[in-house]
Amino acid sequence: MAVSRKKKKIILDETLKKFQDSNGIVITNYQGLTVEAMNKLRRELEKVGATYKVIKNTLSKKVLDELKINSNLKSMFTGVTGVVFCTDYIKAIKVLTEFEKKNKVFKIKGGFIDKKLCLLNEIIEISKLSSKEELIAKLVSLLNSPLQRFMNLLTSQQRGLVTVLKSIADKKK
Repeated sequence: MAVSRKKKKIILDETLKKFQDSNGIVITNYQGLTVEAMNKLRRELEKVGATYKVIKNTLSKKVLDELKINSNLKSMFTGVTGVVFCTDYIKAIKVLTEFEKKNKVFKIKGGFIDKKLCLLNEIIEISKLSSKEELIAKLVSLLNSPLQRFMNLLTSQQRGLVTVLKSIADKKK
């Protein structure tokens, strides 16, 4: 019996660490999903730095109690539950929503994003957001645009002068 308690304590500590280290936690129902589809989902999530774990609901609820997380989140831990742990939750949520569209038996229940309870409709809205890299690219483009126009303005005068000088040189020939 003591060994079993030690194993449970280790599992609880590992799960607690996963909850603490993640910026985003998404709770899903995978009932009816084939092993092949589940493995495909795990591979897709690993590409974006997320992990998919099947954790007992009672263990998840103990972790939530330990972390003093809202009891509304506990209500999502019913039935067959899988949990996605991620640091870049936008990418992970995009993968999950695309997977849900292709696999009708797979359902997203909700999540805990940046220490805030997120319901299904909020998760869907997050999936429509641009990723961090896309936002940085847009910002760089916006910052570069005025500089580019200014450079074009400065060089257009030089180009105009070169064109005038060239036409004068052509006339003299």
